[in-house]
Parts: sequence; structure tokens; C-alpha cells
Amino acid sequence: METPDEVRLQQSLSRGDSGITVVVFSQVRVPPGKFGLEQLFRATRHSCLFLNDTEYRWYLGLDAQIDAALDLALESETPKRLIYYGSSMGGYAALRTALRRQDGEVHAFGAEIELGHPGAQSSDYLQIGDASVASSLGGCSVSLQERMNLYYGCLDPVDAANAVRSHNLWPQAQLHCLNSTHGNHDHLYSLNLIRRITRTFERSAAAELKSKALPLSPDFDGLEAFGSLFETLSTGQAIDPASIEALSTYKTNPGMMRLKADALADQGLFADAITELHRAETLISSNPVLQTLPKRWRKELPLREVQWLMDFGANDEARALLAETAAHFSADTAMRELATKLGVSLAVDPAPSPAPER
Repeated sequence: METPDEVRLQQSLSRGDSGITVVVFSQVRVPPGKFGLEQLFRATRHSCLFLNDTEYRWYLGLDAQIDAALDLALESETPKRLIYYGSSMGGYAALRTALRRQDGEVHAFGAEIELGHPGAQSSDYLQIGDASVASSLGGCSVSLQERMNLYYGCLDPVDAANAVRSHNLWPQAQLHCLNSTHGNHDHLYSLNLIRRITRTFERSAAAELKSKALPLSPDFDGLEAFGSLFETLSTGQAIDPASIEALSTYKTNPGMMRLKADALADQGLFADAITELHRAETLISSNPVLQTLPKRWRKELPLREVQWLMDFGANDEARALLAETAAHFSADTAMRELATKLGVSLAVDPAPSPAPER
């Protein structure tokens, strides 16, 4: 049974004195009674309206409830600036609400432009065609586009595809194509950039990102192909590994190398797939910017290798690699499941990385 919309959308309002009101949309899997990014924004002087879709349906069907919550928040004060903010599911809602209302600014991280594409996070919850930001574009002005900051981690094929869609729809938007992953909000937080951007929202996001050498020069055709190849593989169809290597930025993009490894493994070429993973790991370890990538993404590479070693019967090598991985990264469900399959116990977890999506 679905939760009534007025219960499904939870809200919390905190008052500040900065003259800025930030509408903060929670990301997926934030439990009822909690709000994503709450710790980050309660440390600022901004008034904040925190929202959470507790059914993780990308805030679809909640426009009236969002408007009512915002009207109530603005009832007793008229802010100098209104900012819609969110990451992933929250980024989609922030962007969609800003386009619909056209009364504020946007900072959206990893927002899917069309929901439900194969392999995208929303596909676990929605079907393609359920909704798209494009359908909410009516009358989107250049001035609104110029107030849109859209952040995409172009080492991730889904983010890469959505960066291209954003570029095509809103050419005047502040589009930040980054040497990062879908978890780019966590990445920027770990580099202290999120706090610098959100403290006053006066600093140039582009300048802050440049200070850490995170922006990349996008080849939009290559990014589109990257996303398309990933979608094809996600539907169970084979893709030619050589088509990935032919992409112009393949040699500098470990996400493309990871996709090539997946394509090789899909064909049963596990030894070649592992060699490709090693290529990606070597690139990351040799590049100061890539070394700062979120640990949650980095540890997926050796865990893939563990699984592939198991697939062709090299269990001793798999156990050794899993132990080595556990010594460097905090254990998660995937790591524990592999340990159970291999009949080993994981060592005491190392100090955990910072909690994601503050």
C-alpha cells in the first residue's frame, strides 16, 4: 500500500539570518524522520527547508505538497535568495522544482534528466517514461539557466549521459563536468569544497572546483557514447570492448576502463578484464586528482576482481585480494557477502571514510 502523499513527503524547517533560504531535497535511502545533508546545512546561517520523499520515488506526484511546504516556509520572511539543492534523487527534485517554479537558483549534483534509464539508480525504483525534467521545461529562460549549477562526475557513465542531456537542453547553465563519480557531492565535501560553496553561496563554484583541478574538458560525443554503451550492457546485450577503448578520453578516464573490464568479463574473458581493472587502478594511483576519488567507488574495482577470480576458480587469489582490500577500505555488504562465499573472516575494519551525503 502506498503512503499518502502528505505523509510520504516529510519536512523540517530551520530559520537562519543570512537572507538565503535553501530548499534541501534528500537523496535516496534516507529513512523517515531523517533528512539528507542536514548536518551540513544546519551548520550554516541559512534558513533551510529540508524535504524527504520517504518512498524514494524521486518526488514524483509531490509538486503540490512541495509548494505548500515552501509557501509556509516563506510566509514570514522574503529571502534575498532562494536556492534549490540536492544530490542524485534530491538533485533531480531540486532541478525539476526550480524549472517548474522559476523563482530560485539551483545546485544539483548527479541529477538524472530522464528517469528510469537502464543501469541508472532511478531504474531500481521507476520505469523509463515515468517523468523527465525535459517535460517541465516550459518557458525556461536564459536567466534561469544562468542560475543553474549542475555537477556531474564524468567517470560515471550515467552522469556522463546526463551531462550531455543537460548541455543540450540548457546551453547557458553552469555545467560542471568533473573528474569524479556519481558520488561527486561526497567527493567535493571531502575536499572541503562543498562547505566553501554553501557557506555564503557567494563564491564561484567553477573557481572552487578549478582550485582542486576537478573540471575536465568534455568531449560530449564521447560522453554520450560512454553512457549509451553502458546502457546497452545494462540491458544484457554485449558490447565491443574495442568501442570503449576508441573513445577519445579512454586513456584518462578510469570509469571507461572499468566499463571495458565489465564488457570483457561479460564475454567470459576474466583474465583480460582483470588486466583492464589493473590499468584503471594504476591510472588512479598515479594521478593526484583521481587519488581523491570516493573510497566507495575505488573499492569496487578490487571487489570486481575478487568476484572474477572466483568465477574462474582462483579462490586462493580471491581470498588474498579480499583480505588486502579489507585492510584498506571499510567493509560493506558486498565485501561481507564475498567473504562468506569464500569462507573467510574479515579483519577489523579500518577507520571508516566520512559518512556519505551529509
